Amino acid sequence: MIGILTMLSVFANAQIDKVSAAISLLQKGNLDSAKTIIDLAVADTEIVNDGQAWYIRGFIYKSIYNAREKTNIKSPLRLEALNSFKRSLFIDTSLANVVENKKNIKYLAATLYNDVKASLDSVNYLIAIDNFEKFKTYSKLIDTSQETIKQNDIKFLLALASVYTQIYENDRKGKSEFLNLAKATYYKVLILESNNISANYNMGILFYNQAVQLINQSDYDIDIVALNDIQDNSVKLFKESLPFMEKAYQLDPKRREILLGLSGVHFSLNEKEKSDYYKQKLQELEKQK
Repeated sequence: MIGILTMLSVFANAQIDKVSAAISLLQKGNLDSAKTIIDLAVADTEIVNDGQAWYIRGFIYKSIYNAREKTNIKSPLRLEALNSFKRSLFIDTSLANVVENKKNIKYLAATLYNDVKASLDSVNYLIAIDNFEKFKTYSKLIDTSQETIKQNDIKFLLALASVYTQIYENDRKGKSEFLNLAKATYYKVLILESNNISANYNMGILFYNQAVQLINQSDYDIDIVALNDIQDNSVKLFKESLPFMEKAYQLDPKRREILLGLSGVHFSLNEKEKSDYYKQKLQELEKQK
């Protein structure tokens, strides 16, 4: 029995020594070796539930990320570091451990957010979406405020909808599905915040422009039945645009683009008096400048 206990003690100390060795290698700048040793340590059943070991692993992976993958918007090292800090946070709830883990998670989550902003374009938008979801997951460990979470969602969705619109505008026939994606994304914003001016205005503009494009695409020699269909569909789109434009006007009655939009919608619906009303409002606004 004494022999068995002695063996177990030696074995446990060996695992603890691995963590100490990883720390020493980290301090000396031997990051690859530190990574190898700490991975072996946390894989062991004696260490797997040690919060300090997972914190050290997170710090090592973060150090390698900073040294080699800072410009990699899909960095796997960053995710390993975040997962390690998260695991340490859940295992060890002591104040010092919580503070240190949250500090590192906050830093790495910020790099994710910066990469979201940098990659939110017509080429890398799928990566941006993926990184934003990861950012949300880890930022909630730092700030659980529902208002903060909502505002982050709104900012991202508005930017994403703008990218979808750009993709559609660059190739309306080949990328027509992006028009619906843009609308759906603005709808998500309005669910979160019905009084969002940008979402209301841009929804109105999307429907308005769609109606105008439908009219402009019609051929001169089109038959009367097809022409009636185009007219009916364009009127429907103008009517769908109107409530969003009106809501935007309620929220910001002195925004030039909104007044132009309302004047254009009412003109297209043969409501000249209402169109002239907003045109006059626009002229009054211009005189104030």
